[in-house]
Amino acid sequence: MENMAPYNYEKVYSVSEFTRILKTFVEYSFYIVRLRGEISSLKITYANAYYFDLKDEGAKIRCIIFKKDISRVKFEIKDGLSVIIYGRISIYEARGDYSVIVNEMEPFGYGELFLLFEKLKEKLEKEGLFDESRKRAIPFLPETIGIVTSKSGAVFHDMLKIIYKRFENIHVIFANASVQGEKAPQEIAKAIENLNAYGKTTKKIDVIIVGRGGGSLEDLWAFNEEITARAIYNSDIPVISAVGHEPDITIADYVADRRASTPSNAAEIVVPVKSELLREIRNLRERLNIAKAISNKRSLFISFHRRLEISTPLRMIYDRRIKIDETGYKLRKNTLGWFETLRNTITFLDKRLTLRSPNQIINQKRTLASSFLKTMDKSISIFLKNKKERVKSESLLLNSFNPYNVLKRGYGIVFSGERKVISSASAVNSGDKIKIRLKDGAIAAAVTGTEEIP
Repeated sequence: MENMAPYNYEKVYSVSEFTRILKTFVEYSFYIVRLRGEISSLKITYANAYYFDLKDEGAKIRCIIFKKDISRVKFEIKDGLSVIIYGRISIYEARGDYSVIVNEMEPFGYGELFLLFEKLKEKLEKEGLFDESRKRAIPFLPETIGIVTSKSGAVFHDMLKIIYKRFENIHVIFANASVQGEKAPQEIAKAIENLNAYGKTTKKIDVIIVGRGGGSLEDLWAFNEEITARAIYNSDIPVISAVGHEPDITIADYVADRRASTPSNAAEIVVPVKSELLREIRNLRERLNIAKAISNKRSLFISFHRRLEISTPLRMIYDRRIKIDETGYKLRKNTLGWFETLRNTITFLDKRLTLRSPNQIINQKRTLASSFLKTMDKSISIFLKNKKERVKSESLLLNSFNPYNVLKRGYGIVFSGERKVISSASAVNSGDKIKIRLKDGAIAAAVTGTEEIP
């Protein structure tokens, strides 16, 4: 690393000295990093900083994004989300570990469509459609440019405006195609084929720009279709893919000879500024003489700028903030543990007091008395039932000896005038009044005579 003292292999360094050297070297070398992975162990501190691990199947790295950068993230940061982060490496000297200070973040992956994207990408990559060796250079100053996009959008007019502003002598051949919807992939492929045919039969076309403005993954899906990719691959004319915005990556971008971040950027890539070319030609000799000196000064300036950035008060504040967050987290964790222990003790004592309270004892006695009363009621009911059954049985037996029951079979009982039962004929005389009792009443009669029956 330029302008830095070499590592002394003979010297015995303290831990602080060695960590400081390592911090300077790593933070200088990895001033800007771009990483892809899955968010895990997300933690939000009281200072509204997000701490999380970015991991894949083989490793993980600690990341921090501070409040001023969180506001620029347009989606919810949560565990399990696949993202691409932009940031810089920072070593925290107190612990000797390193983190990525995140400045920007974007989501990576869109479920089912993303799986389709990855499947087609893998297929075409195996077939060699993405090989860098087959990609052609874009002409430095093309005479004729073919543009494939929709006539109804503003993209074509924006590119024309930029192209003619930069170099008014350029010729443009426009091929209209839908850039969204079911028919879009076929129309884009057909437009590329038509421009190739036009270049062979009518006027040579030096480069083709295929693109559209920004949108969702679904809106850009026409540029992720196989028919679009193969049309770009089979084109005899170099193709620039200019789809959406900087973060939008499509299959067309991988197949094309050159990718532009936006359609406007494609127009800037393909056409140099005429006035700058003329000025460049006039100043070429002078610039050749001083080019080396400028290059050296630029490298020196970048080196000084990076060193200044590493040692700024803001960087020191970030390190102190990490330490404060960590201390605050430990303090909250210990305090919550103490409160939890106290809460458990209070709950235990409350249960013991409840079990020994007069109300509890009264309730227990009341329950016991209620159970006794229920048992007594049941015993009395059984006793009374047995007595009733016995009374009924005795009543039936007694009733079987009732003389009046014989009357039901046609017999009668003879009473004298004194209401005495007459059981013998010799007990009455002619003229005596008698009463005969039957089952349903009595008959008054007089004796007219008696007769002995042997």
